[in-house]
Amino acid sequence: MKNVLEVEDLSVAFATDAGVVDVVGSVGFSVAAGETVGIVGESGCGKSVTALAIMGLLPRPAGVVTGGSIRFDGVELRTLEPDARARYRGRTMSMVFQEPMTALNPVQRIDRQLFEAIRLVAPKASGVDLTRRAIALLSEVGIPAPESRLANYPHELSGGMRQRVLIAMALACRPRLLIADEPTTALDVTIQAQILELIARLQREHGTAVILITHDLGVIAEIADDVVVMYAGRVVEHAKVGPLFANPRHPYTRGLLHSIPRLDREPRTRLPAIAGVVPALSEMPVGCRFRNRCEHAEARCEVEPALEATGKGSLVACVRWRELD
Repeated sequence: MKNVLEVEDLSVAFATDAGVVDVVGSVGFSVAAGETVGIVGESGCGKSVTALAIMGLLPRPAGVVTGGSIRFDGVELRTLEPDARARYRGRTMSMVFQEPMTALNPVQRIDRQLFEAIRLVAPKASGVDLTRRAIALLSEVGIPAPESRLANYPHELSGGMRQRVLIAMALACRPRLLIADEPTTALDVTIQAQILELIARLQREHGTAVILITHDLGVIAEIADDVVVMYAGRVVEHAKVGPLFANPRHPYTRGLLHSIPRLDREPRTRLPAIAGVVPALSEMPVGCRFRNRCEHAEARCEVEPALEATGKGSLVACVRWRELD
């Protein structure tokens, strides 16, 4: 199946008071129509920065893409003029942001915010047509009594409904690529399941390519096809979801999976945890960025490992993966 998006060796840096900091480096993956790629890792590992770089929404002038390629349907987005790049946003690629209360305008009613998204593909639509389309979108994402919800402000909706409104806005132009950044954060388990099922259903119906960003491995196991595991701005493992959960190769991936609560563990026992904390980006260790927390680290780890094919369809950035297999 043809890839909708191809990211290769993507690197991002931010200008700070302490100088330019390398935030994301050598990130690469692709996503095809109807496929879901999950990007997983701890907070601050570069998941959201990668998504913003793809969308061309890095905060300027501080954030800048310093290398690599972002191709959408074979078109290199990095070389496009700003106006040409902006035409991709909303029309062919959309993003559901992490916190709906801050992503939605708190002083505008839901109808006005939906109308703005719809006008990207129907700039001459009448008021009646805009209202009809907005109601259809809210109904599609499962919001009850959509006609009455159009007059609401964001604070008048529940967290689950606000998230559905964001998804409706993202789908207004029937994008070929949808990036969902932590779409279930701060929602209760029932609403989380509804939001994930909504994304999966819309993907099945429209063949949308989806990038799902999360720290929740349970969510990844539920709907992802491929998984990209990131740590401190680097991809440490990339594999199909089944093999990754059955036989993780990188020590960091193993640590993440071992930290998941399991029903077969002895009750009231402490969960396994990865020792230490993620270093500040300006204080990263030389070589493998995980080596100061890895129980298997040795002298060889002082050289940064490249992603290496395991021969079973996965990639891993660890010099010791064969010994740990």
